[in-house]
Amino acid sequence: MPLHVVMGHLVVVTAPLAAVLALGYAWLPQLRAGMRWPLVVIAALNAALAFAAGTTGAELLKDLEGRADAAGQALPAAVRAHTAQADALSLVSLALLLVVLTLVWWLLSPRRRPGPATLVGACLLTVCVLAVGWFTVTTVLEAMRAVWAQHALWSA
Repeated sequence: MPLHVVMGHLVVVTAPLAAVLALGYAWLPQLRAGMRWPLVVIAALNAALAFAAGTTGAELLKDLEGRADAAGQALPAAVRAHTAQADALSLVSLALLLVVLTLVWWLLSPRRRPGPATLVGACLLTVCVLAVGWFTVTTVLEAMRAVWAQHALWSA
């Protein structure tokens, strides 16, 4: 099994976990003190795994391109679509981490009283969560399409 598959599965676990923790942190101020470090750790782990999946995915893509060239065939479009979605997921995972790091010690600090600034911070964090959720789902869907397109390519 390619390492990219393992890394991709880990991202599919950590991205939603980071998203749920971030939403809880954003909208449940009474839980912020206990959620700060778990959120930071999971968001950092998710971003690191997303970039590791991208690196291993680039290696797998080179291998697949070589096989397709040797067979005189082109890679299915789904492979390229998965690559584009995965790149976007890496970027939004990094954005989530940066927003988390900024907000947990500033606008959404557990010691800060709720107000208009905390509402802005919670909304910003929610936008990042929605982006991570969207690109996690679309990346997984394109991965499934790419796998099945590759299966058809190599089994023919």
